[in-house]
Amino acid sequence: MKKAVKITGRILLIFLMILLLFSLITFIIHRVKTNQEISLLKEKGYYNPVSVGDYSLNVAKFGNENGEHTIVSLAGLGMGDYSLAERQMTAALEKDNMVVFIDRAGYGLSGDTDHDMTTEYIVEDYRKALQNAGIEEPYILMPHSISGAYANYWSSKYPDEIEAVVFVDGTQLSEHAFDDEPESTVDFSDKALAFLAKLGFSRYSIRKYYYLLPDNYTKEEQRLCDALELMTEDSIASASESCLLPQNGMEGWNSIITNDIPKLYICSSWGFQTVEEFRAYLDWFTALKEKNHLKVSDSTGISDEKIQEHIEKAEELRQEIIYPYAEKMGNCEVALLGGDHMIYEQKPDECGEIIKSFIDGLYD
Repeated sequence: MKKAVKITGRILLIFLMILLLFSLITFIIHRVKTNQEISLLKEKGYYNPVSVGDYSLNVAKFGNENGEHTIVSLAGLGMGDYSLAERQMTAALEKDNMVVFIDRAGYGLSGDTDHDMTTEYIVEDYRKALQNAGIEEPYILMPHSISGAYANYWSSKYPDEIEAVVFVDGTQLSEHAFDDEPESTVDFSDKALAFLAKLGFSRYSIRKYYYLLPDNYTKEEQRLCDALELMTEDSIASASESCLLPQNGMEGWNSIITNDIPKLYICSSWGFQTVEEFRAYLDWFTALKEKNHLKVSDSTGISDEKIQEHIEKAEELRQEIIYPYAEKMGNCEVALLGGDHMIYEQKPDECGEIIKSFIDGLYD
């Protein structure tokens, strides 16, 4: 019996030593690659940390610094690569405008914090970073997804700072939008996952499940997008924001003060109008999954009747939620561009031209 216990103990010790060695090698490789990636991001102009107190937010500026407008782009939930991923869409805007990407706390090249990532805290961080970077108001806010709630809060509380708002498939806010969302707080599992990400284990799973990149990225862009996502996965701030999603969404809704600030809401998730448009999206998403070696379901078997049902449901949701949301905000135009939630990746040219046309017509 004693001999068996002794052998078991040795096996466990050897296993533990191998695990520690593997973790150490993973961490060293991760740090070396991360340093290389940060150097490349600096070279490409994406690295510009600006202090907001105990940490810095990354404020990357592109386009014409003496342009007609200052466009401030705000990422969706957990999208640490947004500054790079949206550049194909903003290409249409950068000739005549300055486009600014702010990574909020815990995202990409920004510092981390254990402060609760409430709507108010996030917006005040944004404002402080822009001020400390010397980027003067007024701004055209260009939020994606949940950042639409932050833009609502910002433009309602500080309307003099905002020239216009462009929602790129912003979260569809309503009085009951988050009724079914459970409340949560940052717990041990969140901290454990962040710790494993810091060690570099996320490199083994990047783009295996939810994180996909289309074909219109170069290999270098793919590498840098991966790097920015990895830098986001190891943060506590991004976990806090995920936990506070229902609270922040409702704060964005409840904070709305109807005003005359020009607004454009690009509706893609609920923007489908034709069978052909929906099939084109299915083909695009199928190709995307195949590229990332994921299991692909046969979308060719979906009948036109089923697709038409989806189109009719999208129209119903627009009538029930999108148009009342736009009316509550005031002076908001809705543009339909059916496609993926990350429409800036699927249809960057079309999306960019819609935004450019809106901005060019602000003072017509």
